Amino acid sequence: MYWIKNGGALMYFIILMSVLGTGVIIERFIYFKVAEKRRFNDLRDDIEKYLEDGNMEGVIEYLDKTKCSTGKVLKEIFRSCNKNTKSIIVLEEKAREQALAQIPRLERNMWILSMVAHVTPLVGLLGTVTGMIKAFQAVAIHGTGDASILAEGISEALFTTAGGLFVAIPALIIYNYYNKKIDDIVNDMEKGSVEVINYFRR
Repeated sequence: MYWIKNGGALMYFIILMSVLGTGVIIERFIYFKVAEKRRFNDLRDDIEKYLEDGNMEGVIEYLDKTKCSTGKVLKEIFRSCNKNTKSIIVLEEKAREQALAQIPRLERNMWILSMVAHVTPLVGLLGTVTGMIKAFQAVAIHGTGDASILAEGISEALFTTAGGLFVAIPALIIYNYYNKKIDDIVNDMEKGSVEVINYFRR
């Protein structure tokens, strides 16, 4: 309440942005921790065991139980191959199609985190401008005899600036961190697809 009282009305917007950003951070953390915890390197050994036994259905059933994006892409490749579709071009297209279908899941709500990271400091800057305007208007009306009148406007300006940066900096750091995780998962899908399709080239 102290920050809201001293920061003015724009602090409510900054707090709203912080709540939205925190919600997205928690939701994405749970998603990456639960759904995307496994990568192709974790799946490779089990897939190879099924293939050594010639158990294509077993591979599909195994991958169907995985929640990760890479597993879904590989499942589509094996499913297409199990339908006697041996064409490498068809398998590549199926892999690309399934990989593109995973992107919205990976990037879900990331636009909100980006908005928080980029808009909040601008709101803080707006608060700085309005606070300074208020301070100079007070000086124009009351003169410079009472320093507290000037200090009130400057205080509001500094509180909104600090509040905006306090929210935006961690949001930007985590946004870039999640983007790096998304890039890693996309690369993992590509790597897994290439290795599996190369297996069928033999």
